[in-house]
Amino acid sequence: MIVSEIGKLKDTARVFRALLGGRDWADTDVQLLLRWLTPLFDEIEAGNVQPPQRYRYRQALGKDNPFYAPGSPLAEAEAQFISALEDWESQEWYQATIKQTKGNNAE
Repeated sequence: MIVSEIGKLKDTARVFRALLGGRDWADTDVQLLLRWLTPLFDEIEAGNVQPPQRYRYRQALGKDNPFYAPGSPLAEAEAQFISALEDWESQEWYQATIKQTKGNNAE
């Protein structure tokens, strides 16, 4: 396991956790997601989680929740966190997508 992958996971977890924790506590959906993720965040911070790990809370709030709206800072932070947790950069499908995207942009 490369140390930079664990560092990236810790960084993205901190950002995502801070955004969730900084939300209006009247938003019970965000409260619930933070409660579910807190043990995972704690384990990541302690260095007990190494990528790749499956993210079990994908769209946990329901696919129509405003949390997942395009352009939402929470959705962006979650996507960055998932990418680091699941270590997308080392996955074949991700590498193929990047290669294809670069090829399409060259035209």
